[in-house]
Amino acid sequence: MDYKQVTFRITNDQDFAADLLANCLGEIGFDSFEETTQGIIGYCPASLFDEKRMTSAIDELPIVLKYSYRITEIADQNWNEVWEQNSFEPIDIGGRCVIHSTEKPASNKYEYDIIINPKQSFGSGYHQTTRLIIKQLFSFSSLNGKSVLDMGCGTGVLGVLAAKLGAKHVTAIDIDPWSQRNAIENAAANYIKNMEVILGSVENIGSKQFDLILANINRNILLEHLPYYAAALTSNGTLIISGFYATDVAVLRQKAELLGMRFIAQASEEDWTMCVFEK
Repeated sequence: MDYKQVTFRITNDQDFAADLLANCLGEIGFDSFEETTQGIIGYCPASLFDEKRMTSAIDELPIVLKYSYRITEIADQNWNEVWEQNSFEPIDIGGRCVIHSTEKPASNKYEYDIIINPKQSFGSGYHQTTRLIIKQLFSFSSLNGKSVLDMGCGTGVLGVLAAKLGAKHVTAIDIDPWSQRNAIENAAANYIKNMEVILGSVENIGSKQFDLILANINRNILLEHLPYYAAALTSNGTLIISGFYATDVAVLRQKAELLGMRFIAQASEEDWTMCVFEK
């Protein structure tokens, strides 16, 4: 799949300007982002990219964004080269887990060592939402014998960790062929053999039931998907969602509770938020 890479230079004084922009772009087709010293780089499948729609969405932000941007076309076959040149530094999460590429291994030993070779940055562990879910997974006593769904899996990092934490089987689903391939590669790099990676969306859940569902997407997609998650959760099953702001919690909680799920907890990092529900 070919992508459009849009490099944004932001000159606003507000620290949250880049996060607002990323959230806005995530709702119109952009599926991953990379932070820079001057703003962000957004990636959007070429088939979904609409420059006029992008600028109109930015104009509707609650702040006046001071920005400039540059659009670059990136062919599917160039992703490996891009990420070999920009391999990310090892990421420590809570002192228990390290996420790193094969190019830059961790210098210290951790309880959980995860190899992720992303061809885009989302899902590498850098983003606050990924870290929030990982920390929540560590709060569980065990995932032994659990069936897990990683919805919108991206690189597959959450599914890989769930398998390492003892999950019986992991189903990972993503709409992007690149993400499917990358998640399969990363599962193999971590010697995970009980993780199935499916190309598709919530319709591909079918009649399967899961003890734990992880969904790190955006608010609007989550609202659309919540009925599917509620139907797919086992009795006493757990749903962990992220990819939204603290101001979005009320509407997500209301919808989840209408579907018979109980609100358990929430946590935030720089206003990015994660919520936990039980059925």
